[in-house]
Order: sequence, then structure tokens, then C-alpha cells
Amino acid sequence: MNESTRNQELTARLELLEGTTRRLERQVRGWKRLGMGVAACTVLLVGGGAAAIGTHSTIEAGEFVLRDQNHRVRAALALRPDGTPGLGLFDEAGHARLSVELGAQGAPSINLHDDMGRLRAALAMRPNGTPGLGLFDVNSRIRASLDVGNDGTSGANIYGADGILRAAMAIRADGTPGVGLFDETGRVIPPIDPEPVPERKLGSANTSLRGPM
Repeated sequence: MNESTRNQELTARLELLEGTTRRLERQVRGWKRLGMGVAACTVLLVGGGAAAIGTHSTIEAGEFVLRDQNHRVRAALALRPDGTPGLGLFDEAGHARLSVELGAQGAPSINLHDDMGRLRAALAMRPNGTPGLGLFDVNSRIRASLDVGNDGTSGANIYGADGILRAAMAIRADGTPGVGLFDETGRVIPPIDPEPVPERKLGSANTSLRGPM
């Protein structure tokens, strides 16, 4: 496998991770909207079912929303339309700070958000069993990532402010290392070989180095 193919594979993996985290961010916003609608249902479940707790240890529902004493949504646990579960935790301002989910094929992921609710870090297990870690800037663009493949490959990648891959370091399946640099379009920059140092020939030019005859 050449370096170009390896870089393409790493880019594809990270694009998958980035797409997953974008989807999770949209789902967290959906949980916030969902919390407004199911709050009354949750009160009925807790209040109306209080008498039944003595005989039943389980309360079942499709969604649960937790509010603080000021009625702010602080946590939401829900099943989405595709049947996958998700958990969102929110700060006092209502911004999502932590989200956890299982994907359609059971792949788990954890997302960390800053105080403005922007995605800043994501740890995900893909459906094929490979883990990935992504770090994002204040615009939620990926800037750095770590990736491990099932074939023994691993890589660290650095992205520019536009989200384009600019540098990558990887260990290939055969155990050999590779380092790549990329231009602003994501194309590989050919390595620059140092100019060979000319050898100094011993001769009349070096007579001054000789000792006394």
C-alpha cells in the first residue's frame, strides 16, 4: 500500500468520524426540543406512578427529561425515530455539554461540547470496530484526530482551519512508519531531498593537512 492510498484511507475514516459527530450534534439539539414536549409526560409518569413504586421497581417510557429546581432541562434520555438510544447532559444555560449514544449498528460514541454547546471532542467506535478520536475548534471543524485500524494501522492527523488535512503520521499494517505533508487543497507535498554533500578528495589541495615530511 503506497503513501497516497494510506492517506486516502485515513481521510475517509476521519470523514466518517466527522459525519458521525455532526449527526450527534444535530441529535442533541433534537433532545432539547424533545425535552420541552415530554416534560408534562414525565411529571405524570413520576407523580402518577409514585403509588406503584412499592410494587413495581421499573418505570418504562420512551423518553425521560430531568429538570432542575428552576425548570431548566439538565438531562434527556430518549429513543430516536430510528430506535437508537441517546443521552444528553446540559449546563445551566441549556447548552449541551456531554452526549452519549449508540448508533444503528450498536457503535458507541461520546461527545464533549464547550460552554456554547459547540462540539470540541468526539470519541467513537465505528460499526467495523475501529476507534477514533477527533478534536474540533470553536467552529466545530476537525483540527486533530487519532485513528486505529483493525489491520494494525494507526495514525495521527492535523487539519487546517478550513478542515483540510495538512499533516499525517501513520504506522502501516507492515509496521513501517510514514509521515506526510499536504497543501491547502489536501494534495500530498512531495518530500524535499537534501542536496548531497560533495566528498572531499585527498590530494594536493590537502597538503596543508599533512605533517612534516
